[in-house]
Order: sequence, then structure tokens, then C-alpha cells
Amino acid sequence: MRIALIAGTAVLAVVLIFIIQNAHTVSINFLGAHLHLSLAVALLLAAIAGALLMAAAGPRGSPSCGGSCAATGAGPAPGKQPG
Repeated sequence: MRIALIAGTAVLAVVLIFIIQNAHTVSINFLGAHLHLSLAVALLLAAIAGALLMAAAGPRGSPSCGGSCAATGAGPAPGKQPG
């Protein structure tokens, strides 16, 4: 519990430093939308959106592994030939 609190506080400190150092406003044009945001906020939103897309995609196995590599990190399943 104490380690999680310390780690969370360290991550919060890093994020605050990032926001303070990237406080200037940038103009963002995307699909007809025109926004003026802090650079830090824009980058954090992009990172969160990317993480959500990756989480939505979920783990996928390689076809050469027969779908078993993603779950176990192992090589091809026995009897399966890559390719």
C-alpha cells in the first residue's frame, strides 16, 4: 500500500512538471474542429486516446503462433509451423 502511494505521488509530480513546462497554447485543427489548448493537455489527451484504442483492440496473437503467443509470450504452439 505504501509503495503504491509513493509511486502515485511520483507519477503525479512528473505529470505536474510536464504540464508546467508545456503550458503555452497551441491551435489544433482536426476534421473541421478548431481548438486552442495547452500543449500539455493536447499531448495528454492524445496519449489517453491512444491507450484507449490499444485497450479496445485487445491482445492479438500472431497468425504464425496460432493465436497463442500473445497470451503466453511463448513461441509457436507445438505442431504449428510459422508462415
